[in-house]
Amino acid sequence: MVEILVRGEAVERAAAERATVTVQSRWQADAPDEAMGRVATGHARVAAEAKAFAASGAVESWHADRVWVSHHREWVGEGQPQRLVFTASASVTATFVDVEALGAWIGDLGVEQLHEVGGIAWSLAEGTERELAGRARSRAIADAVARAADYAAAAGLGTPAITSIREPEATAPRPPMAKARGIELMAASDSGAAIELAAGELEVRAAVEVGFAAEADRAGD
Repeated sequence: MVEILVRGEAVERAAAERATVTVQSRWQADAPDEAMGRVATGHARVAAEAKAFAASGAVESWHADRVWVSHHREWVGEGQPQRLVFTASASVTATFVDVEALGAWIGDLGVEQLHEVGGIAWSLAEGTERELAGRARSRAIADAVARAADYAAAAGLGTPAITSIREPEATAPRPPMAKARGIELMAASDSGAAIELAAGELEVRAAVEVGFAAEADRAGD
């Protein structure tokens, strides 16, 4: 009896279905009330728009943080007193299912100095990810069986039988290469035009370690 241990792998791909983005409203001023007031107004607008997108079905979920303020001393020049600067900030995070709506929103927000858009995190719907993971695992087992059969044949052994199955590590979708593309385009936009976003594909990978046992092939005896 000979033991054979192989690793099977498989990849399933699908176009991203969700785009999560964070919009931060941020402003600096000499007085805390000025900074807070400017951010509170802009933040309220962003939150209201996210809520409207959710009502229309373009956004799956969203949440808004509270406005907060901090301060620091800024160097002005040699021999001059430092300037006390107050910074107010607040953010809204939304998960879009309508990529075109997201592109239009980013283009609209990009013309205002108050708002900063963070990187877009692409993802799959839970059902899609679960389906792809199941298919990837099945193909990983098939890959392991094929590898073991190749080794057994090369070593003059009979058909290997599975004795153990082990998943070495959890797998997760890989982010697409286009993750930050929309933000780069937004930075170059000054007209409020919609930004064309390309999500690309996400990968769901599966890996499995499978143990086999095979006996010497006695067909020729």
